Amino acid sequence: MINEKLDTQLLEVLKEKGFTESTELEQICIPRIKSGHDLMCIAPKGAGKTATIVVSILHKLKASLNDVPRAVVVVPNKDIALEMKAEFERLGEYTDLRVNTACDNEKIDDQKDKVYMGSDVVIGTAKRLNLLYSLYALNLSALKIFVIDDAESVIKSINYLQIDRLTESIPKSQKVVFAGELTEWLVRYSNEFMNIQEVIEIEEIEEDVEPSEE
Repeated sequence: MINEKLDTQLLEVLKEKGFTESTELEQICIPRIKSGHDLMCIAPKGAGKTATIVVSILHKLKASLNDVPRAVVVVPNKDIALEMKAEFERLGEYTDLRVNTACDNEKIDDQKDKVYMGSDVVIGTAKRLNLLYSLYALNLSALKIFVIDDAESVIKSINYLQIDRLTESIPKSQKVVFAGELTEWLVRYSNEFMNIQEVIEIEEIEEDVEPSEE
């Protein structure tokens, strides 16, 4: 069942949207993210990664606060960013959280204005998030949680430096990484930037539970 210790309004929305059962990933990871621990989770497509990320961040942030982001989610591309933003809007309809995207094939001036004028959650690619930070449009001083989704695609030799720079710009905050497989680049990132006691591995999806989201 959905974790009953989540924010009351969030629980009501989840039940309204049909989230009556949790996947194994959600059952294991949401409580750990709630606790504030860094987390590395390896799970297959369809295990509920998007729902886990969105629900955990909605629970942590609850409502808008000031103008600087408190959550950043790094994704491989614009399509995934837009899908995740739509899920934030669907499950966070009771909040006033401001969720913006920052992807490589969007106009940088438009992104600068939206992010700078007020964002609680920013979802984007490593390259574009770095650019916004270098242009002083992305303030990371109040960040509470830094998430990397599809990390095997995001963290690799071709753009590890982008992730390295972005992570080094973040003050002390919770770091959560989701991937389909544990690569040498993920191990390197974990060793350099994360404080984790275990790697959560979900090998297969339970047949009797419908995955709530990717």
